[in-house]
Amino acid sequence: MKKFAVIASLDLDLANRVLDVASRIAGTVDGIKIGVPTIIESGIGILGEIRALLGDKPLLVDLKIADIGFRSSQSWEGTNAKIVAKLAGSGASHITVHGFPGPSSVAEVVSIGRDLGIGVLLLPMMSHVGAESFFSGCLDILNFKTACEKSGVKLNLTAESMLKNVTDGILALGEAIGVDGYIGPATRPEDLLRYRIFTKKQIWCPGFGRQDRLGRTLAEQFKDWASNVGPQSAAIVGSLIYNAPDPCLAANEVVQIRDSVIGGLACQ
Repeated sequence: MKKFAVIASLDLDLANRVLDVASRIAGTVDGIKIGVPTIIESGIGILGEIRALLGDKPLLVDLKIADIGFRSSQSWEGTNAKIVAKLAGSGASHITVHGFPGPSSVAEVVSIGRDLGIGVLLLPMMSHVGAESFFSGCLDILNFKTACEKSGVKLNLTAESMLKNVTDGILALGEAIGVDGYIGPATRPEDLLRYRIFTKKQIWCPGFGRQDRLGRTLAEQFKDWASNVGPQSAAIVGSLIYNAPDPCLAANEVVQIRDSVIGGLACQ
């Protein structure tokens, strides 16, 4: 993935509109994210059409998988394995998975994803109002460690005191299991800094534009994102592009703002 990437989130429920916008912006952005509404409306066949437009750029399928992981004596046989297996050959390069269902759930997605060549991005926190109600809650460290041990996951912690809340636990879990990266909220700069205590992996950040609650301009959002997360990151931009009268023009403007901000940081 390109450093400081811009990923267009096309969270639309009409396949013809998704394909129309994708065809206009595929050459400008660094990748595309497709959500559950699109998959439900059109089926996974649309992913192949988007892949044809993107070439080898990332195509993130944002399923936020959060189901059962179960390992028999020979293989993974939980619901998560069945979900991920449906994406074989679909054109998806990455998928998202929740961490709160626990170690076996995440481990199953990572294992099957690795077999299929699909990268797995874990969600330790989300960008919407109220997400902190649960993700920032206290972590039962003893219970967490026991669950990891039973799932064959060995935590790589320098000190248990690192784990302040559920988000920290999910980050530690992702590092232990070997996810390919994380979803981190651009709406919460302090959380992005916290992520970097745990990981050097990619952080893909939704929350640009209308979701921002800090009164920042898009340029200010990009500056905070780039400064806090660094080059191993992606800015996920949605309605600013797909709701624009001219999505291609809007995508170009977003990329130009990214380039200007990154250029300014390089000069400092």
